[in-house]
This record gives sequence, C-alpha cells and structure tokens, in this order.
Amino acid sequence: MTLLKKLLTPLIILAAATWVSAQTDNRKEVMPEKVQFNSAEAKEMLALGKSTINGTAVAREYTDNNIRKNYLNAIIGMDVTGTKHLAPEGTVVMLFPYTEYFKEYLKLRDRYAQSRKYVAVLSKDAFSHRLEAKVGRGGKFSFPQMKPGKYYIETNFTYVGTGLDYVQVGRTDYYNGYGNHMRSEPIYQGYNYNYLDSKVESKIVTVKEDGTTVDIKL
Repeated sequence: MTLLKKLLTPLIILAAATWVSAQTDNRKEVMPEKVQFNSAEAKEMLALGKSTINGTAVAREYTDNNIRKNYLNAIIGMDVTGTKHLAPEGTVVMLFPYTEYFKEYLKLRDRYAQSRKYVAVLSKDAFSHRLEAKVGRGGKFSFPQMKPGKYYIETNFTYVGTGLDYVQVGRTDYYNGYGNHMRSEPIYQGYNYNYLDSKVESKIVTVKEDGTTVDIKL
C-alpha cells in the first residue's frame, strides 16, 4: 500500500463530514477555540514507530431487497440488516493524531452536522498534519511505522446501493352480505431500485504498545 506523509502541505480548510472545503457554501466556518493546535505535538505523534494499523474500509447501505426484512425494519423502527460495500481501490484513507484540538473539532462537527448556518472546520495547519493511505483490493489499507498513541481514521467513498419501494398495483374491495360496498384496501407490490450514495466511515484507534499490529474495520 502507498503511504504518504502529509505533515506540512498547505491545503484547503477541511469541511465537516465530507472533508470538502467549506468555501463551497455560504455557511459560517467555526474552528476550535478552547484548545490551540499544537503542531509540535502533532508531528511527534506522527513520527515513525514500529507498529502497524491494518484496516478494511466498508460501508453498509442499511436497505435490503428482502421484503420481510424491510417489514421488520418498519415494525421495530430501526434498520436490522444492510448490504456491505467495500471501498474501491484508490480510495484515500486519512489518519489524524487524536489531540485535544481534534477532539474539540469533532464535537463541533457533530453539533453543526445539520446546521445550515455553521460548519465546523480544521485550520490549514491542523489538516496538513495527517497521514494518508490508499485502499487496495478488498477494501484493505495499512498505516505502517506508527507510534503508540491515539488516532482518528476516516474515509469517504461512493457506492451503488439497492433500495426497496412499493407501488400500488390494485385494490381489494369488501362487501357486506347485501352486496353493498364497505371498504377498499390497496394492494402494493415491492420493487427494487438502484441509487448512488456516499458514506463517511471513521474510527478512533489506539495503539497501546510499539511493535504491535492493530486490525480495524471502518
């Protein structure tokens, strides 16, 4: 796997949830203020070590073409099944040192995830202090030569999902004993359709000892 050290590259400010520049919309940018970004700390955390983080980038679409399973989803009010989609080869996976600054950023990102007025962003300096790996076959990626510590890993990729919907194909009429119409009930038929979706998958990973291998799934 190709591992790129991205420590000092000047890049566009990171936007919440998709890592796309917040300059593409009109929302006001909100950065962490309680904690200042410490570049020396970040560089030290991303220095070479002897451990390896191996991972698989996978997303679930949380729909299924099994009608009975979708009925179950509707009854209990939550998704109980989902088709897995592996990230395609070449997908970029990013690793950031899990500092106090980054923790505050994630809290802001969650707070303003649905906001139309504000968007949480990282400073250019904070965004540049990261590592990148590219996904290979089977959604696999790897970050070798890591030091013990805590890291935030994230990727974003698009997949083609399969959804289930229903269309009315007729109705059932009910009559009383005198032949009078009492009521009608629609008859629905399920059908599958494809849709394009993207998912941001992430995980906070801890490397406890130098020289160890940590296996994760995003």
